Amino acid sequence: MFHYDLFQWIGFFILYCLIGWIGESIYVSIEHKKWVNRGFLHGPFLPIYGFGAIIILFATLPVRDNVILTFLLGMLGATVLEYVTGYVMEQIFHVKYWDYTYEPLNLNGYICLGCSLTWGICAILLTQLIHKPVERFLLHIPNMVLSICDMVFVVYFIWDVIASAQEAFDLKKMILANEDVQRLQKRLDIIIAVAEDDKARLEERIAEIKLENRAEVEHIMDRLKAARESLNEKYGKSGKKAYHILERNPGAVSKRHGLGFDAIREILGKLK
Repeated sequence: MFHYDLFQWIGFFILYCLIGWIGESIYVSIEHKKWVNRGFLHGPFLPIYGFGAIIILFATLPVRDNVILTFLLGMLGATVLEYVTGYVMEQIFHVKYWDYTYEPLNLNGYICLGCSLTWGICAILLTQLIHKPVERFLLHIPNMVLSICDMVFVVYFIWDVIASAQEAFDLKKMILANEDVQRLQKRLDIIIAVAEDDKARLEERIAEIKLENRAEVEHIMDRLKAARESLNEKYGKSGKKAYHILERNPGAVSKRHGLGFDAIREILGKLK
């Protein structure tokens, strides 16, 4: 056990990505009472489970016969992976694709005690129960067949990552564009409100200031119109694709963009 070549490690990664996707999709589908193709990618793979399994196997290699150390090292390795993955994805895409903010003893919403303990239990189940039949299955596949399957998967995996990342970037652009519209609209509302409140005083001001105020309003309205047109164009071109990633991650949130993210989710849902 644990003495594998590169193609076998890739094979394990594929299988655990698939197993993780099956478990997550069933759980989330039951929770939301409809089928959910769970995960960041289009295909039936959840990379965090694949990487998590590989990290657990490496971390527990020296102590695989010690259940307590297997639990602790597996929990630590997988928890660090989950935190780093969640943090990096939010920094890049401005969206949390999982959020433990309301779970007890969480850290920035990326990890929580309950999930970390679950990772530890999974480490024991993986090394003591699950991996043995998976290992027997994979090691019975001829090397040539396994290497071909691995190469096909790697090509597909790279394509899926690129396509899914493009959807996530499209979603990010829409969130930012929507915020520009909201910011300009608020600024325009303030100017109009001030003008209405001080109408009598404004009427007495000199013509130059009136013209300056009018020019500012017109400038903002032009920018607002351009921002709305840009946003509508983004909706038309990539809105439906961007919504796919929200369908696969119904629990996604954006602490950075708050209501703007919720508004985009609602708008894109209508385009589906």
